[in-house]
Amino acid sequence: MKKLFLFYILIGGLFMNSCTDFLDLPPKNQRAVNSLNDVKSALAGYLDAFARSNTRPIVGPSPIVTEAQNMMFEAYADNFDFEANMGQYINSMNIHAQEKFYANKLLFNDVETTDYIWNNYYAAIGFFNALIDQCDQLKGADEEELKRVKGEMLVHRAYFIFKLQQYFAPMDQEDLGIPLFLHTGTEEVGMEMKRKQSSEIYSVLTADLKQALAFFNEVGPNQGFNHFFNNRYIQNLLAQVYWFKAESSAKQSSDYVEAQKYALAAIEGTDNYIPKTHLEFQNVQRNLNTEYPAVYMQSISFGTVAPIFGSNLDYIGYSPNNLEVSADFFNLFDANDLRKAAYFNGTVMSSSWPDGMANGQKYVRIHLFTPEEAYLILAESYYRNNEPGLALTTLNKFKGFRGAVEKSGLTGTALLEEIINERRKEFFCDTDKRWLDLKRYRIGNIERNLQFFNTGYTIKVEPGDYHYALPIPLAELQENPNMVPNQGWTTIVF
Repeated sequence: MKKLFLFYILIGGLFMNSCTDFLDLPPKNQRAVNSLNDVKSALAGYLDAFARSNTRPIVGPSPIVTEAQNMMFEAYADNFDFEANMGQYINSMNIHAQEKFYANKLLFNDVETTDYIWNNYYAAIGFFNALIDQCDQLKGADEEELKRVKGEMLVHRAYFIFKLQQYFAPMDQEDLGIPLFLHTGTEEVGMEMKRKQSSEIYSVLTADLKQALAFFNEVGPNQGFNHFFNNRYIQNLLAQVYWFKAESSAKQSSDYVEAQKYALAAIEGTDNYIPKTHLEFQNVQRNLNTEYPAVYMQSISFGTVAPIFGSNLDYIGYSPNNLEVSADFFNLFDANDLRKAAYFNGTVMSSSWPDGMANGQKYVRIHLFTPEEAYLILAESYYRNNEPGLALTTLNKFKGFRGAVEKSGLTGTALLEEIINERRKEFFCDTDKRWLDLKRYRIGNIERNLQFFNTGYTIKVEPGDYHYALPIPLAELQENPNMVPNQGWTTIVF
């Protein structure tokens, strides 16, 4: 039997630079993983970060969307009026970040964070490749528990593959999907890590998630162990995959039908758990509603998102504070929309955004696979499937959850625009969502005229341009001769 070596899995990719090093994990060293309990033990070291706050996993990002990542994607989007906020960012009372931090974030030059995503997401995929591969070699293991363990890993691996595809693959270039290699249980010599066709990547994603869903329907979860192995979460992620794929080079006519099917399943029975008041909304953000159907994680320490979202010490005069958002964004909110009260104090960012916590508390709070996301995917899927009446009904039902004014008589592009605007309001500062919407819908013109280190910079980002496929790390290009770069990027050296 082929043996997998735990020591290699845990540290094998940490000092390597190419995705080949992360994805090709032949057996090395001495400590073997050769039973289901060994696999579960290794996996538990990763899953512990989902069970307890302030715990780092043995491999992969921590949390699954890091503070730097969250700030980068918001800095690359169009919600904030960054020109208006520069006096708060470059300020002697700002103890949270230096000028170079803002130069890199606001000029689309955050190479460090982009490299971190690439390396850590591929490291996680390699980790799951190795353990999934080993699951297929085990003899005499409890078949039901083996399916629970493998199903859990298939969903986690799919999440990381999906995110890499969303971040690094252009929407309209089929041959520039991400590199990917999945173990088959046999050694491969001379593996070439080329960029895949995007359609190949989506085929892997949908097949693995459907396999995990079949496992769940057959054996159900181990409540004390599983986190992503949940039929609602799996179907939520399937809805996301089909929804995103439907506007990509890999699109198929059935994508929105599939997105609709899985989004409907993901929201079934969730209406009572979706917050409908300001307090309920904040309680969900703080994870006080333990029945809320989503996976929750938070920052390792508070204050780490202060450089972009506002100082956790603003109450004693530290900058940045009273940050402004774009006027077109602010004007989307109705007066009684509970999100307006959560996000803003008057027309500027609230110190207690988004969870109402007292001064000194400013965490990144992450919810994966939320019913809110599935609802808005469902509304758009109805629209794309030529059912505008159901699309508007679903959208208005969602607006009702948030205290927003219902719309009537919307059809065509006006209806789609309203769905996009609802997404923008709902997912303000939520991980990567607005940046991905700008990419997927090919919308928004971003122009910034900023000054750093006594030098003026103008940045222009047009719909669908190269800024929406993140740059492949330099180390990857140097180490992997088969890697095709994403064109257009030039690193600014300050």
